[in-house]
Amino acid sequence: MTQNYYPPIGVITTCFKEKFGVPRQSGMVTEARAVLKLNDVPEYKLALSHLEDFSHIWVLFVFHKHTEMKWKPTIHPPRVDAPRKIGVFASRSPHRPNPIGMSAVKLDKIDWDAKGGIEIHLSGVDFLDETPVIDIKPYLPYTDRILEANGGWAEGVIPHYPVHFSSESELIIEEVSLTRHPGFGKLLFEMLQWDPRPTSQKRTYPIEDSKNDGMQFGFHCLDFDVKWRIENKGIYVLELVKV
Repeated sequence: MTQNYYPPIGVITTCFKEKFGVPRQSGMVTEARAVLKLNDVPEYKLALSHLEDFSHIWVLFVFHKHTEMKWKPTIHPPRVDAPRKIGVFASRSPHRPNPIGMSAVKLDKIDWDAKGGIEIHLSGVDFLDETPVIDIKPYLPYTDRILEANGGWAEGVIPHYPVHFSSESELIIEEVSLTRHPGFGKLLFEMLQWDPRPTSQKRTYPIEDSKNDGMQFGFHCLDFDVKWRIENKGIYVLELVKV
């Protein structure tokens, strides 16, 4: 059988440099922003005609950090309340025969005159930095939103937690928000409230259990190591360390 390979139409830039901390699904973190830099192809300007009429778009992309890994027929879903194992086709895991993902994201603007190729600014994303994109399509509410659909094993409510910041971390957040990334504080809050840890850590050290108070964790965002601990059934950010 002949296998077709589709070259990327562009590459995404985000603040997520590693998989830990990346939102589990698009739309969960509204301040998670990205820029899709399209290849410098003259025809793309016509191809994008009227795309700005839509508030949201579908982005089809490649899980580029998993292309060399053998796919798995069953996976552990990233939800504490989910079954321990499910079939990969009943999930959105990157460990699949063809590592292709799709996300519905908000279209903020199109920079038609960006140097080196058109840039599409997006928010509510769940992309890792340098993600290759193979296609974009408009999101159509009248057909893409199926009101009677059920969520299968993922139907349950995802818990979220109170988040507090140390005075030291607030100073850094304020500086970054003014100089580099507007809304940086809200971005961190939205990421942390969903508990960005892998499922194994969530099961071993649940935030709801007071005996886990003081346990420390971290993840990367932009060029910072965000260090936090469990405190009073919530999350307390200790410091942001530049890396």
